[in-house]
Amino acid sequence: MAPDIHSPSQCIWLMRTFTLQQSRTEVYTPHGGLALIGHCLNRHTSLIKTARTVVKRHGIPNIELIRTYLGLITLGKSDFEAVEPVRTDPFFKTAMGIKQSPSSARLRQRFDEDARALTPLLDDASVEFLQSIEAPVSPLAMGHVALDMDVFPMDNSQTRKEGVSYTYKGYDGYAPIAAYLGQEGWCLGCELRPCQQHSSLTAFHQPRLSVFHQFSVSGF
Repeated sequence: MAPDIHSPSQCIWLMRTFTLQQSRTEVYTPHGGLALIGHCLNRHTSLIKTARTVVKRHGIPNIELIRTYLGLITLGKSDFEAVEPVRTDPFFKTAMGIKQSPSSARLRQRFDEDARALTPLLDDASVEFLQSIEAPVSPLAMGHVALDMDVFPMDNSQTRKEGVSYTYKGYDGYAPIAAYLGQEGWCLGCELRPCQQHSSLTAFHQPRLSVFHQFSVSGF
């Protein structure tokens, strides 16, 4: 039975005293899940090898840029400037396996130069990851596996970004299209598109459709 407390002095007597100490060996971070993200990228995909096919004569390897930006997205930060604080974060670098941290200017420049070449490699890595971990893909009741594709508007009001236009939600933004596999909802693709590009007119680009086809021929 709970103790019968009748006075404030008894409440104080029941309170525990905690000792706070600064550890010299342990690291505490609110982003501990990054360790799993880094493990998935480095152990369950071939990006370390495939990223080398986009040849650079000098500078930071492509895989370091991918590790850095994936870590930022995991933390909910998509702007390039967000890389500056984590460049000196030892846990962020260790968790993602980063040896060379790019500056925000260099990250932006390199992605501007190589985004079209790197995107297919990332698409393949998404499929490779799900296959490597043997991700469950549950069918519907009739036995078919659903591949749900739909457009959703993004709010980019009061910006001057390229491709932003009026959406059916009543604000200016983009109209990305995403594809989700199975009842688990594994995301196989998400293409950023201008709002005026309606889903009834065009779906995913052909390279992305070939990624979806890999599942139908690989036993998923």
